[in-house]
Amino acid sequence: MIIIHTVYCVLGRTGSGKSTITKEAAKQLNMNILRSYSTRQYLRQGETKENSDHILISPDEIEKYRSDMIAYTDRVGYCNFATKQQLLDNDFYIINPTGYYELKLKTKDMDIELVTIMVNVPYNDLRQRARKRGDYDAWQANYVKESEEFSSFEKSHLVDYFVLNDRSLEESVAKMIRVINKDKAKRGITDEK
Repeated sequence: MIIIHTVYCVLGRTGSGKSTITKEAAKQLNMNILRSYSTRQYLRQGETKENSDHILISPDEIEKYRSDMIAYTDRVGYCNFATKQQLLDNDFYIINPTGYYELKLKTKDMDIELVTIMVNVPYNDLRQRARKRGDYDAWQANYVKESEEFSSFEKSHLVDYFVLNDRSLEESVAKMIRVINKDKAKRGITDEK
């Protein structure tokens, strides 16, 4: 199989900085981030429809995307998903382990290479960030809920690269960029676009 497209799948626990780091790295590398669809019917603090990681749709709209869905994850009270065309049109996909497992299965016969990057943050740093944001209780509930899912994934042999987000944003973005450049060099990719 000839790989025609590489997608960097970025995973990380709630509050790990995966979205912020990926957005800045993509900007500096002139790469695109997939905005998955979500039936979440609320905006988070500081989030607008324009800066959201998701394209917010109503639950009634799901059916029109069903035949092209490639990664679907049920959340508490809503779902997130992406389409095949979105995957082909983008370079990064911020995704959780459950969505990644489905994505890996559904892309096995496609000319796409999935490269996983796990963004990790020391637990005490995550706690401090949540307190500073003012959403500690919500963060703690999510952390507990996703703990088994992420712990299992972190121990799997499915993680290609780790980015430790334990310093400044600039340093973590630089780590992500080094990972992408290293991976492209390893694959002999000079420029996919």
